[in-house]
Amino acid sequence: MIVWQPYAAALVTELAHAGVLAPGWRPPFEQVPRHVFVPEFFTDDDERVSADDAAQHDRWLASVYSDTSLTTQLMTAPGTDLTWPTSSSTRPSLMARMLGLLDVAGGHRVLEIGTGTGYNVALLSHRLGDTDVTSIDIDPALVETARERLAGLGYRPRLSAGDGAEGVVEHAPYDRIIATCGVPEIPLAWITQLTTGGLIVADVRGELGSSLVVARKSTPHSVAGRFLTSSGHFMWMRAKADNPLRNGGGFGAVYDFTEPKTGTTNIPLAAFDDEDFRFALQLAVPGLGAVGHAIRDGGEGIFLVTEDDTSWAEISPDTGNGSTVLYGGPRLLWPDVADTWHWWNGRGRPERSRFGLTAYDDGRQLIWLDREDQPIPRH
Repeated sequence: MIVWQPYAAALVTELAHAGVLAPGWRPPFEQVPRHVFVPEFFTDDDERVSADDAAQHDRWLASVYSDTSLTTQLMTAPGTDLTWPTSSSTRPSLMARMLGLLDVAGGHRVLEIGTGTGYNVALLSHRLGDTDVTSIDIDPALVETARERLAGLGYRPRLSAGDGAEGVVEHAPYDRIIATCGVPEIPLAWITQLTTGGLIVADVRGELGSSLVVARKSTPHSVAGRFLTSSGHFMWMRAKADNPLRNGGGFGAVYDFTEPKTGTTNIPLAAFDDEDFRFALQLAVPGLGAVGHAIRDGGEGIFLVTEDDTSWAEISPDTGNGSTVLYGGPRLLWPDVADTWHWWNGRGRPERSRFGLTAYDDGRQLIWLDREDQPIPRH
């Protein structure tokens, strides 16, 4: 028999001291056993830590009831020997914060995007009753495992296997939608399946930054809200169950480095490490990949690529007359990046909490600074 209650009580005390436990959420975190949903996890070195290994038992239990995100599923990326995390049990303090932002009340119908282990579904079911909770995940195996674990605790919410971007229309409408996976923008189905006045809590992210957003459906056809200072950094909502990459594709993009365009810039390389600029940059230039800190010859610099095509740009260190810029590909990536810097810098380098989004059910996504009538330039 696993004695887990003291561990859960200590975790709840930690969450309370951190100020992330909103009213009504203490009992679920105290009474829903996280270890049921995380019988094993993987370390950063892909080491498996399991409840079934007597030598690891104490380490496993202490980790499960720590304020830590735990990787629970790995998959090999196509055409490589790289393992990729494809499911996890989210850090409890982040879960508690998002559930608090969801602002639920009795009778609210909730849709969760990203069933994963089922732990968050259990917390929602404990708080609201399982008949008002629906959850979807791209991976049928995860859904069935979560269903068994939930049933073992007496919870029988509605679980579906499918594309989270499509929501679960057969059980709509919902008063609240919470996404425990990262998305680049708010999917249309979430807007149409949400009641007017309802809330979406999601991690809107790119490869350069992440931010939680609480968007309210204030009109029948749109949701709007500000980005928060809290990051989610969730795993991406995936397109295929058997592929760990978010677009369902593979590695191996080929970039054309012949006959690059050239230029110079006075933008400091350090700007690309500024979280607020990186966040503004990914909003203004969708599709940017992660920032590289070495140029093609291996020297110091900044290297940028796009994920939706094969455009690229590299910025060498300033030698006294500005930094040299080389760029190429289908789109003029560097001018878009430079324009965004000058726009952001010229407005006093606004923090990400000053940005917001308005998403419409016809596919339009408006990003704005301070007010909806101040849209940012997007490229």
